[in-house]
Amino acid sequence: MKKKYGKVSNRIRLIGVSRMKGAEEMVDYYLVHPIYGREYAFTRRYTRATYDLVKGGIPIKELLCVKSKDKMTMKLVNYTSLMMPYFMEEISWMAA
Repeated sequence: MKKKYGKVSNRIRLIGVSRMKGAEEMVDYYLVHPIYGREYAFTRRYTRATYDLVKGGIPIKELLCVKSKDKMTMKLVNYTSLMMPYFMEEISWMAA
């Protein structure tokens, strides 16, 4: 059973920024709030489907509800869900 993060604002988005790291292309993910700015979240391997999903920004609540047959997209959703308690605790404006 997945936890619900009702206190998270719909204005908080996850944005992916592509970059090269050695031989692999990686995506840096940032949590973005229109007032408080941008906070680094994590880095994951690049896949076309996940990058297309987050390159323009996707609200966190919407991302946690994504269902897809794409394995890497579901890994991103599960990892974000796993990291949510950390984000809520460490990033002060996440719960605001």
